[in-house]
Amino acid sequence: MNRSAAAVEAAAVFMRVLRATAPAMAQSRLLNTKDRDLAVVLSVLEEEERSEVFARVSPAKTARLRGEVEHMRHVHLDAETIERIAAHLAEHISGERALSSASRYFRPRRDER
Repeated sequence: MNRSAAAVEAAAVFMRVLRATAPAMAQSRLLNTKDRDLAVVLSVLEEEERSEVFARVSPAKTARLRGEVEHMRHVHLDAETIERIAAHLAEHISGERALSSASRYFRPRRDER
């Protein structure tokens, strides 16, 4: 996973939007978000920040998200893709209406030989 400064900053923007959104609305939108999309953003955050998201969703969704975050370790995503997904989720969380999925095909990381 790409932990570039741009990717981390994009995830930080998502977290600021999440914190600024009314708790009931944030929870509703998080529960309505694809696990894979959230995992992309969560994968560049520290565990403490991930825990803030996990506290707002069900135990079942938390378990799925943890699995997806682990899966993201084996997926190659450039910073631009992470930024796009984080911006989409920030809008999804704070917007007047829920948005559709931000995902696209994720390529598995190739091992360097």
